[in-house]
Amino acid sequence: MAVDIGGLQVPAGPTFSVAQIYTNAPTSVGSALSAYGKVDSINSQAVSTLCVGCELTFHFTGYTVTSISPTEIKFSGGVVQFYLGFGADADFNTGNAGGSAGDLVEATNGTLFMSLIGHPVDAAGNTLIGTGTNIGTTSPTGFASGLWDVNTGAGGIANSFFNTDAIPALFGGPADFQFGSSFSALNPLYPAECPGGPACLRGSADFTNSIAAIPEPSAWALMVVGFMGLGAAIRRMRRTLVLAA
Repeated sequence: MAVDIGGLQVPAGPTFSVAQIYTNAPTSVGSALSAYGKVDSINSQAVSTLCVGCELTFHFTGYTVTSISPTEIKFSGGVVQFYLGFGADADFNTGNAGGSAGDLVEATNGTLFMSLIGHPVDAAGNTLIGTGTNIGTTSPTGFASGLWDVNTGAGGIANSFFNTDAIPALFGGPADFQFGSSFSALNPLYPAECPGGPACLRGSADFTNSIAAIPEPSAWALMVVGFMGLGAAIRRMRRTLVLAA
């Protein structure tokens, strides 16, 4: 089964999404992580097969470095916005003449699909942790992981479907998403923007979550009618038992 969210047929139940991601390379405490990318598949199905002429893109902001060493980097905060684009808004094409700025425009047009915020992953309140080599330089390589909550106050046509608390977490109660990514500066998307530019790192990302199959209004109406009919039947049965007694 699938849930139609703005024209995107998202498989119901547990979902696993795979994406391409492009980021800058933070090098000091207080510096910020920014990233953008495109979701390629959901539950091993290409996004292009789950809707006609569409794309699902995202943009990270608000992650601030709290600690950094040659092998580890930690962030607090974090805001992630997903966008569903059709027609002219289905235009994400990395490697264009506009560089990272052009990519970012393409990654943030369309309908706001979902809004997320960082969820604590440790007692200090960090929301994202990366480990690897050469961290703190402009050429790191490694992996990052974090948690997200649906930001119910920020809008997004899919927010109510993913606000499920389906991901167990050690801190701050259950989360709505688990996030993981790889990052490397060995093959930068836009070499002219390095070192430390908006697209000096590239990699893959995955998002694990669970979608709630919220009934359409027509389904709710049928359910209400069904419950009313059941209630009437119970009342009739009770009257029959009373008369028989």
